[in-house]
Formats: sequence, structure tokens, C-alpha cells
Amino acid sequence: MPLKSQDAKEIPVPLPSSPVAASLPSVSVLIPVRNGEATIGEAIDSVLSQDYEGSVEIIVADGSDTAATADLVRRLYPTVKLVPNPEQIITHGIHAAHRASTGEIIVRCDAHTVLPSGYLRRAVSTLQRTGAANVGGRQRPIGTTFFERAVAVAMTTPLGTGGARYRLGGTEGPVDTVFLGVFRRDALEAAGGVDPTLGGAEDYELNWRLRARGETVWFDPELTVAYRPRGTLRGLARQYFNYGRWKRVVARRHPFSLLPRHLASPLLLLGLAVSLITAMVVVGASLITAAVPLLYVLTLVLGSLTIGVRRGSSAALLLPLVLATMHLSWGIGFFVPVRTKRALTVSRLPSRDAAALPSVSVLIPARNAEATIGAAIDSVLSQDYKGSVEVIVADGSDSTATSELVQRLYPTVKLVPNPQQTAGFGLRAAHAVATGEIIARCDAHAVFPEGYLRRAVSTLQRTGAANVGGRQRPEATTFFGRAVAIAMTTPLGAGGARYRLGGAEGPVDTVFLGAFRRNALEAAGGVDPAFVRNQDYELNWRLRSRGETVWFDPELAVAYQPRGNLRDLAWQYFNYGRWKRVVARRHPASLLPRHLASPLLLLGLAVSLAMAVPSGSWAAAAVPLAYVLALVLGSLAIGIHRRSSAALLLPLVLAVMHLSWGAGFFTPLRFGSSETVASVRAAVGRFPRSRLRSGKENRTGRSIL
Repeated sequence: MPLKSQDAKEIPVPLPSSPVAASLPSVSVLIPVRNGEATIGEAIDSVLSQDYEGSVEIIVADGSDTAATADLVRRLYPTVKLVPNPEQIITHGIHAAHRASTGEIIVRCDAHTVLPSGYLRRAVSTLQRTGAANVGGRQRPIGTTFFERAVAVAMTTPLGTGGARYRLGGTEGPVDTVFLGVFRRDALEAAGGVDPTLGGAEDYELNWRLRARGETVWFDPELTVAYRPRGTLRGLARQYFNYGRWKRVVARRHPFSLLPRHLASPLLLLGLAVSLITAMVVVGASLITAAVPLLYVLTLVLGSLTIGVRRGSSAALLLPLVLATMHLSWGIGFFVPVRTKRALTVSRLPSRDAAALPSVSVLIPARNAEATIGAAIDSVLSQDYKGSVEVIVADGSDSTATSELVQRLYPTVKLVPNPQQTAGFGLRAAHAVATGEIIARCDAHAVFPEGYLRRAVSTLQRTGAANVGGRQRPEATTFFGRAVAIAMTTPLGAGGARYRLGGAEGPVDTVFLGAFRRNALEAAGGVDPAFVRNQDYELNWRLRSRGETVWFDPELAVAYQPRGNLRDLAWQYFNYGRWKRVVARRHPASLLPRHLASPLLLLGLAVSLAMAVPSGSWAAAAVPLAYVLALVLGSLAIGIHRRSSAALLLPLVLAVMHLSWGAGFFTPLRFGSSETVASVRAAVGRFPRSRLRSGKENRTGRSIL
């Protein structure tokens, strides 16, 4: 049963001092909805009936399973903007609606809420009066069934919500978070907007980022909005389970955002578990060991009785059950990991000022890529970056198939030849004709996720880094490929490389692909085409040697297709090790402990086996046996944690990766290949001077790119 408008509270505020509508900021109201045809009408009506004298637009982001909601909005509200939300997630809907909005003030509204009379007027007035970045008020739960009324009581007591002012009410002033929210657009976008990688707690996380930037989140108790609680025990448990789960995600990202009230349920759950296990397992345990559960039950009963008497509500009879469900579900959720694979492909909101955004050149080296180049180019052309973007493909194919496809389907894409057929030469040739202030690398088999360029440029500007990049996210369709994907994303297979494992945002040694400030890239000498492999790590080393920063942003995750058979995997890692040796000879200080793990392992195995064969002693084979045991036990643990049967192949896959890498590290480059250092350097010398804005030379006297 939808909330009725008469349930909404009238807000007794005076009209703004200036009645001239032109002097009031424009407002955009964002309404994410999914299958909301029963309630969306009341939500829109509550906005259209506001007495705010400035300009107001409504944007509905529809993620419904059917066309019913969209059809209703188009038929009854032709002035409302309608945008799709195919991900069907609230944060994605807010994200999409924001991109389509034009208002100076951004207002969040839910499809099942009814904004009370005077809400917009009061909220904008409070924004202007306080200078806050976000103004919001209290969530007032209104239940129509016996169970809903019990939940409504629980949600408005300290026993159920801690000290959250947006639930309990209180005096006007700065707080950690509010219900819904009315934002200054400039402050919202400067903080990055609502993070669509979150499936819950997104409002608290956004308000944390606002406050971390020195902004104020302001609680106004007059901005009270009715809310419909969950109507079943199962629905309530699921709701609070997700609250706890996503609070953990936010806490991992922003540890200092965690408040004592957020730890109450997890600590309670631990206390109950320890007490009950001790009482059941320990021989001769007394009732004292069950003190925590007994004390908790007593608190629930006495607290509920007190609340019921004070509220004069018979629904308080269900309070012990409702409160226990809220507490324990929240606590369990806090300890359950969230799978965020889906969310990793999305970035945050752009700046509206396209003129102020730097131009971007996306460089794509390609060889025989007619099967994948279209998807790569499409992913760039569909980016929502509002600045200028150009795409340059450097084609080193054995046939004309790739270049003909690009010329036929993408006439605006620049096409340059790459007769040397290596990625380094292709990047160099593409850079030579690029005009952008930002140089972004993309591979012909990669697909940029939505918002990649926007996020990358924003992070470059925010951090002042020379290069910003993210994580390589292996995605496979075969059983073997899935095993390789798992191996590449575990410390056993990738060491501590953050671009493989993920991790917190910050400075690193290297990243996957990369978006570069052009001036920093050229000052460091650009990509060195003498390196057929490992050119990205070598370039990032030179950048860092100049005092620049290489910045890892975990949200810039790009899908990658792992090798599909054992032979290709072995050859790939053999070349990784081979070219790492070349980089180490050029820059000895660039070598990290993780780079030496495979070579030292190979040496240890070789020495142990050499000693074991003539002596026949098992003790001499300790290193191989320990290695095999580590592979088997490590793979078993990983398989259980990832819940993937593909982990059965992990011992074999990991061994191939380790030993191939180690063998490559000890193999001179000219072994079995015509790609000798001398021949590559000769080719570099024949490469024409680049047509770049900077014609300066580095200290060696060579052209810097």
C-alpha cells in the first residue's frame, strides 16, 4: 500500500525573502525506480506540487523489469525526463539521472517516498543559509500493518538505530549523514558524486567524502519524509543483512568513517557466538558462560516493555523479535564479503564544464585484431567524457583486414601504420600524431568500462599524478582460462602487484594500461619501443625516477582475456621473465623482491634436484616437495575461497607461470628469437622524430619520444 500524501508533514517555513524565481537556483530531482508503477505517481506528484518558485526538473531513472513504469511516466508526466537504468541498481540510476540533469541543486527522491509540502523551499533555503554541501532531515517510518508498526517503532529508538539523528530526530546542525539529501551540485561533483560501485550505504559513503573535503552535511529536523518499513521478517532480515554487508565495504574503503554504533551489532554477534559455543563445548560450563545471551535477551525484553509503555503501542509486543532480527542480520552481514565484480566497471560523475576538461587521445596498437578492435573502439566512443576525445589505431597487422574494418566503420578514427608490428612501436607511432593533453593507452582486445576516461582524468587532476591506471580484471569463458584468471589474481600467482590483486587507491610501481599527463610522459621520454614486453613497467620506472607519481585507482578496472592453453601461457610468462631481465639490466634499482621470486625458486628447485638425483636422499628434495605441497594446499585454499572448480588446475597453472617466468629471466633475449636488443635498437634509431609539441631532448641527446 503506497504512502498517502496526507501522511506527509507540512513544513511551516516562511517564503524566501526574494520572491523572484530567477534569483533562485534551479533544482533537479532524481528518482531511481524499479517496478514502481504503484508508487511513482505519488512521488512525482509530491514534487510537482512543491511551492518552490525556481526552476524544477524531474529525472526518473527506470530499471524496471517491464515497460509499465516507463509507459506510466510518459503518459501521465510528459515533462518528466526518463533515462534507462539497465543495471537495475539504485546507485546506477542516480548516476544516470545526474548525468541528464541541469539543475544547480541536486535532490534525491525515492520512488516510494512523498516529499512533504514546502520541502524544496525549506531545503534550498537551508543550503543557502548554512553554506552546507548537503541538507537533509529525518526518515519517519509509517507502518500500516501490525508488523510494520513494530518495525517503525524499532527504527526510531536508540535500541534499534544507535544515535543516528536522521532516524531519531534531534537539533539542527552538522551530522555524519541524513536521509535522502539536497546537494549543491558543485560540491557533489567535486566529491565524485554517488558511487555506483556500492549497492548499499552509498549515502553514508558520499557524505563521508563530502565531509573529508571540508564540506558540511546539515541535519534539518523540519525536512521529515515518510518512509514505508519492510512488511515481513524475511524482508527486514535481508534489508539489515545488506546494511551490514555494505557498511563493511565502506569501512574498508574509509576506515575512519566507522563509528562506535556501526560496531555494536558485529561485537554483539561475536559475544553471543563465543558465549554460546563456550557454554555448549566446555565441560562443566556454568550458566555464567551464557551471561551475554541472557543479558541480551533481558535487555530486549525490558527495553521493549519500556518503549511500548512510553509509545502506547501494542505493536511493541513484537519489538524483541524485530530488534533481534535487525541486530543479528546487520552483524552477520558485516562479516560476509560482498562480490563487487559487477561494480568494478563503473566510475563516478563527470564535471559539467566540458570546456575546462583536457582533450584526450586514446592510443590503440593493433595486430591482426579485426575480431576485437571494433569492441575496443566502441568502448572508447561510448564514453561519457565531455571533453574532446580522439582515437588513434596503430595497425601492425599481417593483412589489411584490420585497417579496412577501421576505415569502413570508424571514419573519424585516425589510422597509422606500424610496420615493426610491436606494441611499443605502435604506441610511439600513434603518439606522434596525437593532439590530446591526456594520453590514454587501450589495447585492441580491451574494453573500457563505462566512465573510464572521466574517472581517469578526474583522478589525474585530483592527485597530480603523471600516470593513472587501475586493475587488470581477467575474464575467461573456458575452464582453463578461468583457472588462469584465478591464478593471476592471487598472491601465489601475482606476488603483491596491486594492478593484478586490487587494493587501496594510492601510489604504486605500475598500473594496467594507463592515462598520462602528456607533458610528464614526454618529459620522461615516452614509451621506449626497444622493449617488446614490459615497456609499461619500464616507462613507469622512468616517471617515478623523475619524481612523478604513478597512481593506482581500483575503480579503473579493465577486462582482460587470459591465455587459453598451457603452451600460450608458458610462452607469455617466459617472455615476461625475459624482458624483465632486460629492464633490470637497464634499471637495476627497479627490480623488486617479487620479480626475483620465480628465478630464485627455479634455482632452488634445480639445485635440490641436482643434489637429490646422485645421492638418492629425500632430504635433498626438500625444496621441490615443499613447493609442490605449497601449490596443492594454496590452490585448495584458493578454490574453497573462490568457490570455483577451475581451481583444480591451479597447481599446474601456477607451476607453469612460475617456472616459465624464471626460465625466461635466465634466457638471453636473442635465444630462439630474432628480437635481439641490437636489432630493436637499430629500428628505434630509424624511427622518425615525433611530431609532438615538445621537441626538447633529454640528457643523452636523443629525441625524448
